[in-house]
Amino acid sequence: MPGFEDDVVATRAVGTFGDHAAPESVCLVATCHDPLGGFASGIEAAGPALAEVFGALAVNTTAETHPATIAALRALAVPLLLDEHAAGTIGIGTARKHALDLGLRSACGWLFHSDLDHVLRWLSGARGEVERTLARRDVDFLVVGRSAAAMEAAPDRLRRTEEIVNHVYGLANGLANRWDLMIAMRLMTRDTAQLIVDQSHDTSITNDVTWPMLVRTRGASVGYLEGDGIRFLARDDFGAIDRRDEDPREWRARMVTATAHLAAIVDFD
Repeated sequence: MPGFEDDVVATRAVGTFGDHAAPESVCLVATCHDPLGGFASGIEAAGPALAEVFGALAVNTTAETHPATIAALRALAVPLLLDEHAAGTIGIGTARKHALDLGLRSACGWLFHSDLDHVLRWLSGARGEVERTLARRDVDFLVVGRSAAAMEAAPDRLRRTEEIVNHVYGLANGLANRWDLMIAMRLMTRDTAQLIVDQSHDTSITNDVTWPMLVRTRGASVGYLEGDGIRFLARDDFGAIDRRDEDPREWRARMVTATAHLAAIVDFD
């Protein structure tokens, strides 16, 4: 993979991966775009929990991510695999797929995919819920979403647009209950991650819906679990209250995103 940092793998792998690489261990697979360095303090605060909960960490960052955030990642007491790309050079779906590929270089038996800021908040506020989620082993691909209470705490523009996507996804996939798709948290086996790396051609954020549909159509099992402690904030508001609901442009952006997801569901082949 272009830009892969072999020195990071070497310094983290020697004498460390063997201690974490049990078949049941989980590699946290994350994407990260943090030009303001807002994630650094969250990484530092969650550091002990990250090292105890995850067997490895694979992060695909943008080249524009602040050095403080990169330094905080390097300082973690957990095996680290790090790659980067320039912002805007590849689609979000491609960046996420590259992160999965990076996670497959760990020896962990399972991979948990998330945007980095989302999982840091969840781990810091509801570690027990995270651990119970990661202990699920009954399906090949687990969609992790927000409970009704967690969704109620989401910004209005997200909640009102995403519930349409979730409704249509349920119609298209024969679901009796609503699934929350667009927080983009997924627990999967290594084989499932490899299937996505090999067969997903979705380069955009619509992999929120196309990944589970791809996995299901290839005969693997897909399940759903939701958490009360999962919270969304915009990247540059890592520790602040989201106030973008007052901006009409933000509503338009969310409508564009939701419409793309609807098209991806309906047109999935």
